[in-house]
Amino acid sequence: MHFILGILGSIITILFYLSMLSRSGVNLNWIGWLNPFAWSRRRKWRKLNTRDPVNNIQSPMEATALMMYAMAKASGEITREQKDMIKNLFVSEFELSNSQAVELLSSCSFILQNDEHKIIGKLDKFLKHSANKFTDELRESAYDMIMKIAKCENQLSQKQEDFCIEVKNELLGPQQQKKWA
Repeated sequence: MHFILGILGSIITILFYLSMLSRSGVNLNWIGWLNPFAWSRRRKWRKLNTRDPVNNIQSPMEATALMMYAMAKASGEITREQKDMIKNLFVSEFELSNSQAVELLSSCSFILQNDEHKIIGKLDKFLKHSANKFTDELRESAYDMIMKIAKCENQLSQKQEDFCIEVKNELLGPQQQKKWA
């Protein structure tokens, strides 16, 4: 029993002197691991903020905008016509002002960082957080807008065709075989 009292007394003495040092201005950040609540909070924050922002999109509008941008980027470099069409769709469908549409387009460009493969081929992972917020009407509208971007250029590349199929399966579901087709 006297061993336990001795150990507890030593721990209390060490903690008392450490608190006195921290009050006098000595930096004791290395002791932060002693607080499990702060450690858990820091771990959750780090886990949330070190993920790729593409996989954290929760708004259907932002998800649709990124899919439109990825479709345009899948053809190679984005042309002026594609950018204008994307901005016009942002203004007409999302009811954004011109400045907001330009801001959304530049945000899409920044988030994807010229790497459309963050979405293409990984659409289910990309839509994980926002898929349940899409209504049937939003799904159809998003698919129509993405197809307008795909058809902006006269000829679809193989990557765009594959992405069209992937978008159709994710947004509209696999098409059922018609009875007489």
